[in-house]
Amino acid sequence: MKGNPFLSETFKTIWLNHFNCNKAYFIFGIIPKLEFVKNKYLPVFYNIGKTNTKGISYDLSEAVDDKDCKGRVFIIYDVANHTKMNTISNQANLKSRKIVQYPGFRCMLNKYNSLDAYMSDALSRKSRYKFRSYRKKIENAFGARYKVYFGEISNEDYKFIFSYFKTLLKKRFFKKKTVNNNLTFKEWEFYKEVTLPMIRKKEAALFVMYDKGKPIAITLTNFSENIMYDVIRVFDIDYARYRPGTIGIMKQLEWCIEHKLRALDFAKGYFEYKKRWANQIYWLEYHIYYDKKSFLSCTLALIYSKFYDLKLFLRRHDLINFAHKLSFIKNKKKI
Repeated sequence: MKGNPFLSETFKTIWLNHFNCNKAYFIFGIIPKLEFVKNKYLPVFYNIGKTNTKGISYDLSEAVDDKDCKGRVFIIYDVANHTKMNTISNQANLKSRKIVQYPGFRCMLNKYNSLDAYMSDALSRKSRYKFRSYRKKIENAFGARYKVYFGEISNEDYKFIFSYFKTLLKKRFFKKKTVNNNLTFKEWEFYKEVTLPMIRKKEAALFVMYDKGKPIAITLTNFSENIMYDVIRVFDIDYARYRPGTIGIMKQLEWCIEHKLRALDFAKGYFEYKKRWANQIYWLEYHIYYDKKSFLSCTLALIYSKFYDLKLFLRRHDLINFAHKLSFIKNKKKI
């Protein structure tokens, strides 16, 4: 995966500042493409970015020092199972576990030269008609206009949009009576700081729909060389009858095709709109590598893998969402 935005120096440096207090990170010869941070108490190392990434790739090196693996556990988050990688090492003491965590959804666009062509393949005739009518209605009712901030954005525009972004997210999830991880202080401050330099380096973009001068739908995306990753999206629920979220997806697909991108990747997590629009479903996995000759490493690898198995079980039975709703009730006054 060329130009992975989650491995860019901008992303990694700012992530370390927000989530690792600028403490040391580690590089191991066995996994040369990734840098790791260490658990405070245990010999467990996580790739920089952890769950803030939308897809990581890596290769295992064939020539490694035994000391790289000795007594250690490595956890690599969000590895797409469609990614081609070398995950075979001649390190005899190294064992691995791969745990499925999230479904991923993406729109593969290689063979399409227009939005209409993609919609004809991906959607029913009835859906195509409805979605086009939504677009006409919102444009006719409000003169809705679209702007993509990619490569250039003023500090003033950025501050204004991100302020609205947070307001709309809070409004949306307050109505749903559930929490959103992106709105936690650490996560939001991270995204607010990292997105501006990434936009200017063409590693990110903001897709904004306006009613006059007011943003009514905002989507943050990141880019590899030929893939757009959907990172955070929201629309103003006061405009829900006009389906600005659907129109936003149409605009993204149009933009991807115009710029000859290979895919629009909705990334991890199930939502009905992802299933409706995507033409490829995949899985994101957590990969755990550990020293099989170390009792502690084997034990930790087993505990972590069972913990992630449990999280998948809870997610599949919608119990994670139930926990988020309980958290909302508990922290409602703080929102």
